[in-house]
Amino acid sequence: MKEESSSVMAFDALYTNNQIQKLKVLLPYIEPSMQKHMAIYIKYMELQYTMDMFRKHPFQICSANNKEKPDLKKLCRELKPYCSEAEAKQMDQMASIFQTMEMYQEMSQTMSSMQELFPDMGAGFFGSSGNNDSDNFSDNASFMESLLMGMLSPEQKAMFEAFSSQEKDK
Repeated sequence: MKEESSSVMAFDALYTNNQIQKLKVLLPYIEPSMQKHMAIYIKYMELQYTMDMFRKHPFQICSANNKEKPDLKKLCRELKPYCSEAEAKQMDQMASIFQTMEMYQEMSQTMSSMQELFPDMGAGFFGSSGNNDSDNFSDNASFMESLLMGMLSPEQKAMFEAFSSQEKDK
């Protein structure tokens, strides 16, 4: 059986009561010909209970924190147990894409920080001739980028290059 996430269990606990839970426990012990009817009755009671709760307590189920970015990798992990095998693979791919996007952002920030910290990186850096021209800076920036790219897997490199080309097009 698939392990339920805490948000699913919290939702289910909020919109049910002990009477409904007892009926769910009794369901396997009821005559098979009646189980279908009992299951429909249980779902009807849950719907009725939920509608009563909203009438009595018009509150939000949960609040999205708009100040923080949503953790999309976590969302993929939470959805995955409820997915088919093909959907689970897609969730893994999406999580990998989100991871790559985060790495791209971190690498972009690192490169920006390095350019801010070492604006004259071309002068005397990595054995350059000491000229302070843009060619030396460009060569050393390319060296740093290739050094960082060497740390990525082939899939991550492809994603980084795709994001880089999108950034340049902006």
